[in-house]
Amino acid sequence: MLRHRTIQDLLVFNAKCVRCSLCKFPPLAVVESKEFSDICPSIREYKFHSHSGGGRLIMTMSLINNRVDTITDEARDAIFQCTLCGGCDMACKFSTDIEVLEGLYALRAESFRRAGPLPGHKRVLDRIKEVGHPMFENGAKGDWLKEAGLSPAMNGKSNLLFIGDRYALLKERRQTLLNLVELLRIGGVEFGLLGDEEPSTGRQALDIGDQDLFDKQALEVAKAIKNSGAKTVICSDALDFNAIRAHIPKVIDISGIRVVHAVEVLDEIIRKGKLRPRKRLTARVAYHDPCSLGRLSEPFRYWEGEKKKVLQQLVIYDPPRPVNRGTKGCYEPPRRIINSIPGVEQIEFYRKREHAFCCGGEGMAYTAGFEEFVNNTALHRMEEAKAVGAELVATACPNCDTNLGYAAGQVGIPVKNVIDLLAESVRG
Repeated sequence: MLRHRTIQDLLVFNAKCVRCSLCKFPPLAVVESKEFSDICPSIREYKFHSHSGGGRLIMTMSLINNRVDTITDEARDAIFQCTLCGGCDMACKFSTDIEVLEGLYALRAESFRRAGPLPGHKRVLDRIKEVGHPMFENGAKGDWLKEAGLSPAMNGKSNLLFIGDRYALLKERRQTLLNLVELLRIGGVEFGLLGDEEPSTGRQALDIGDQDLFDKQALEVAKAIKNSGAKTVICSDALDFNAIRAHIPKVIDISGIRVVHAVEVLDEIIRKGKLRPRKRLTARVAYHDPCSLGRLSEPFRYWEGEKKKVLQQLVIYDPPRPVNRGTKGCYEPPRRIINSIPGVEQIEFYRKREHAFCCGGEGMAYTAGFEEFVNNTALHRMEEAKAVGAELVATACPNCDTNLGYAAGQVGIPVKNVIDLLAESVRG
């Protein structure tokens, strides 16, 4: 039975937390710098154990065991002063199979049921209910098509280009979208579009804890994909990529649909020689792994079984339970795209791939009113870019573009989307 698991459902896994605090740091084996040796933006900002993955699991246990009967304003703030980046989950799973991140989602849903949404979150939920997406910009999701000279139609094409709310509606992200469309067309990738009929994945509602609203959007997305006749969905936005691969399958089975991100497609057509970067970019470029494109992009794998003990000691799951550890996220395609641009020297952050530090843009923390936390998180990431000697930071997510862009001026390092870097080089 497909559904979101509750805090009670997850007790069998999360009761194994031994309060070791390893959820606060990357695994020791991958730490390269003392200054940049944490993985949890929340614990870095607020310093209390309550603001770590393990601390929030303690809150969950308190609710399950009826040690508390209400969620106070302070507790609710602690629950949402988190970017849901999954860093704690990956750090913990280096040596365990505890479902920390899924536990955080279940805790938010429990908070939503008991205490309702924060004021900023309520505005977002109301917006989704009123206009079908969480953005406050005016206009329709298909308005950009005129600028690109396209029309919303599938015409039997097997690829559906899923634009997403932010690329469709945010004017500051428009050029990246147009560049993506141009590159796909140059590379001979045929695709259809839904235009105004493209539904929002509603990932923001899931982050807030309104599972019912997310489920409604998930069913609309699944229906739209099915009706399009597409065999492959190409996601422009990493947030939608994460939603369609990791969360919508909890609501409805879409296993017959292949879901990829745009950078995977661009990487493929470059390697086939259909896109040729020409213009040189003489710079040391550090690639920032977006949470939703990296560690959080592994597909949801449903499991139903029971917990057993062998010889009254060793805990096993029957049948064996799949565990996503973030190692199979989308890491190589954007790096290969950057390396394909002449003149580039690609370098790495100290914290990278499944152990990358978040830009601060996930989890609806900014909308909840925790702007200082979000901005400090972005600044810390850009300070890391400076420490490794980057002259430019590349990423592949509109949220990362925005948040890291706020801090770029403070450290003197520009931030650009991988798609924009590629487009500039191909045109050259």
